[in-house]
Amino acid sequence: MRKTQYSVRRLRLRTLLEAAHAVTRRLGPFADLDGSWTVLAEAERIAPDVVEDVLMHPSVGVWLSRALRQVLGTAADATPLWSEVGWFHAVAAAAAVRSGLSCAIAVPVVHGAVSLPSVGAYRLPNRFPVGHARLLNSATGPSIEVAGETRPVRWEAVKRHCGTARGHTVDVVVDDLDPYREFTGPVPPGPLDDGEWDEWRKLLGEAWDLLTARHPGPAEELAAGLTVVVPLDARRDMFAASSAAAFGAIAMSPKRSATEFGEALVHELQHSKVNALLDLVELHRADRAPAFYAPWRDDPRPLDGLLHGVYAFVSVVEFWHGQRGLVPASLARRAEFNLAYRARQVGVAVAGMRGLTQFTDLGREFVAAVAVRLAACEPVDVPPETATAVADLTTEHSIAWRLRHVRPDPLRVAAVVAAWLDGRAAPEAVPAGEVVPTAASGESLLAALLRLRVLDPAEFARVPHRVGPEFAYLRGDRFTAADGFAARLHATPHDVASWAGLGLALGSAALRRVPEVVRAVHHDVAVRTGTAPSPLRLVAWFDRASARSAVTGAV
Repeated sequence: MRKTQYSVRRLRLRTLLEAAHAVTRRLGPFADLDGSWTVLAEAERIAPDVVEDVLMHPSVGVWLSRALRQVLGTAADATPLWSEVGWFHAVAAAAAVRSGLSCAIAVPVVHGAVSLPSVGAYRLPNRFPVGHARLLNSATGPSIEVAGETRPVRWEAVKRHCGTARGHTVDVVVDDLDPYREFTGPVPPGPLDDGEWDEWRKLLGEAWDLLTARHPGPAEELAAGLTVVVPLDARRDMFAASSAAAFGAIAMSPKRSATEFGEALVHELQHSKVNALLDLVELHRADRAPAFYAPWRDDPRPLDGLLHGVYAFVSVVEFWHGQRGLVPASLARRAEFNLAYRARQVGVAVAGMRGLTQFTDLGREFVAAVAVRLAACEPVDVPPETATAVADLTTEHSIAWRLRHVRPDPLRVAAVVAAWLDGRAAPEAVPAGEVVPTAASGESLLAALLRLRVLDPAEFARVPHRVGPEFAYLRGDRFTAADGFAARLHATPHDVASWAGLGLALGSAALRRVPEVVRAVHHDVAVRTGTAPSPLRLVAWFDRASARSAVTGAV
């Protein structure tokens, strides 16, 4: 896969340079692209492995994707075009420095530093935020010429971690310097202090020992495919991430344990594998429209995203399946919950994918292989309270997703409204609306409480003000919960969390299957009559139709 990605990257680089010739007048000090291409070609003649290593550095892939979009005019960006395209000179300079090739190249200064991918960074003493400098590389070493002054360069070198256990070696760059390391536009260097670096090395070492002992297959994949780990600020919302443009890189915040660190490594590497696979074969013929339900996301996903998710999360299921009985007591509940929850989510997604017609034969094989792997890890001996919480969480999430993003067919809604107003039985409502992505997201109070009660019962017991339909539901008083959610809907008829809570409290088949139709009918009846129907009566009416349909289907 790496060789294929290298071929793709070289092709994209050549495409960028050819397209950039049309905008050379806008590149200022970086207009001499051919000169840097000549340096890169000469470095490849001297040291082809070095050039491959530089070009395959994940940040080069991120930069290349961004620069291509800017040059081709497919994306606007705050980063100036001349600076973005100019980073090609930093790529060529990195190859020259590492191969010992003499050169003189104009390089970008971004956030006060000259950064060379896979080499390191040099922060200029005058700290000007953006501009350019001239890198001189010779037999006596590199120097920087800026503002008429030349000074020797002492690189703040990239950090490396190498660990070996049970015959497997992982050798990675821990990148806290590169401006494109976080898969976004340029960010300042964020070097770890000595204590932070010691903690990252400790976690990497412990995670590697765990993976080689309990998960030799993923360990072998990581040894071959993981090249860069990017430390993220612990205060960030993002816990771990990867990018299609950054093959072999994982960005992650500090983890609480080697077990969670290992899980994140296994999970995120799968995305690099799927990205590389999608460059080689066609798994589906769907467009990139975000139209599919992924149980682990609040937003609709394109089919590529769904494939990524099932492949990555079935690896997480396998990870926690292999960790049964081995995690420390402090992680036991989390491990048990993660296994059951991720298995349920992947199962729901796979079941939904089986009926899709957009897959190629290879795509169907891909999904079938995920299903086989999932079946081999079926959770056993899951405590009833955990199993119930997992079922409730996945159901509540599905209801909320449909309410946020699915718009029912107006003609179908009108027919159902007419049946209600005429006193007729409800026609069968089928889930056939249009997916219209919205920005709405977030976990409901009920979902948060369900999760907390399983993961940290002591903390759940300390939650104050234990009133409202959520707490009634958690006590098992479903009638009171249903009345409470219905009362909220009287005040706020479009409230997603209340409709989802009502669906759980009533065990409603209609709200599980077509909540968007139920809500739309509730709204339209209120508009036509001036009075909103009772949510309890309306849901019961819908559910009688679902029950009739189930009986007819059984016959």
